This record gives sequence, C-alpha cells and structure tokens, in this order.
Amino acid sequence: MARIIGDNSDGFANETEIINYINSKQYFENLNDNMQEFISFLFECDDLYGCKMYASKPTGMVKPDIAIRIDNVTKYISVKKGAGNSAHQEKLPVFENYLRNSGIESRIIAYLKEFHYGDGSTDGNGGNRISASEWISSNYSKVASINHAFDNTDFLVSFFDRVLFVGNVSPAPTVDAIFHGNINNALWANRDEIIDYLLEQNNTSTTIHFSNLNYQVWNRNLNYNPNTADRRHVMQIKWASLGDDLSRIRRYGRYGR
Repeated sequence: MARIIGDNSDGFANETEIINYINSKQYFENLNDNMQEFISFLFECDDLYGCKMYASKPTGMVKPDIAIRIDNVTKYISVKKGAGNSAHQEKLPVFENYLRNSGIESRIIAYLKEFHYGDGSTDGNGGNRISASEWISSNYSKVASINHAFDNTDFLVSFFDRVLFVGNVSPAPTVDAIFHGNINNALWANRDEIIDYLLEQNNTSTTIHFSNLNYQVWNRNLNYNPNTADRRHVMQIKWASLGDDLSRIRRYGRYGR
C-alpha cells in the first residue's frame, strides 16, 4: 500500500494540472520560469531548448506521481503540496515484517506495537485505549529505545526508499525527485540530496521518528467507532517539515546547514 488512502483531491488535482500543463506546452521553451528551472534540474541539463516533453501518470500503487519523458529519457517525480504531508501508509503487520527483515530487534518491534495500539497490548486486543501523547509521556524509555534503534544509517536509507522513493511493491519505478508546490511556485530536491540531508539531521523530539519523518497511527479509534476500526491497524509516516527541509536543501545545499 504505497499511496495514502483518504481525501487527497487537492493533491490529485495538482498532479493533473502539472501533467496537462507540460503536455499543453509540449516544448521546454514554452514553460514558465518555475517549470523550466525544475525540468532543467530534473534532467540535469541546462540546454533543453527545442526538446519535446511528455508527462503521464504512472500506473499502479507506486511512489511516483508523474513521469516526464524527454526523448528516450524518463524521470519520475513525487508531488506534494501544502503542509502536514503524508509520505506513506501500510498495514502494521506488513511494516512489522519489513522491520524484522531489516534486523530490528523483536523487543523494539514490540515497543512500537505497544505504542501503536495504546491499549497495553501488541495486537489491539488490550484494555483502555489512550492517545499517542499519553503513551509517550508514560513510556519515555521505550520511545528512546525505539528511536535509538531506528537511528542507523543503513536502516534509514532502506526506510527512506520504502516510504519516499520506491514503496513496498515490486517492480516499481523509483522517484528521482520530490516536487513540493505547483506549476507557478515550488521547491524540489532529488533523492540523493534528500537522503543525505535527512541522515544529517539530529531530531531529539520525543515522538517516534525516522530523522524528520514521524510515525503515527492512521486512526487510534479511541471512541471505538466501528466505521474506522480497520484504520487502527494501519501505520502512517508524516513529513510535516517537508517544505522547510526542501527550502534548506535548496538554500544551503543537501545538508541544509
């Protein structure tokens, strides 16, 4: 499940607008300054005048939102817009298998599941349910252990690919760059820039996090609503600081210093 489930109509409309804009302009020189700068960055070329472009929507539950082709070269982008950006979601047992296969200890996985359900269990069949903040305030040592286990370069590179660039389906195209904004105003960075930047960050917050990306439950269902019960078993990854982080990468380079 690589895509976020929910109301993302504004995001889908933005993707459609970008695709239609590129296809209507056809040639690089017909684009506005914002899109010329981005396409030059994406294809790593400053001389694209006379080049014809074609944009399309990749099929399947994949991370790229748009494919852009010039001649025989295709680049893939993930498009984000606004604040509080969701990066990924999947069922907890699937994510648990990924963590286990990545070498995360069973003890850490159990702690994460305790946080996820917030009812004293690791399977959602416990007692009184509490909020994420309540659980964290009573389990600082477990949160610290989880974050320490996740703060590993090899694991984080794999994790960033899973939640940002590749997804959890195979085979799938890889995102070359993340584009945050619209055809007139946007920020962007490529995969290498983003991974290097995120690896350099020192997030000391008490949330469960992977660098600047935060873990949450899709819906903790504290009111026992049967209509959202299934969402309680789904994890999400949020990148709330995406706009600020891309701005730092563009201003200071990939490390954002």
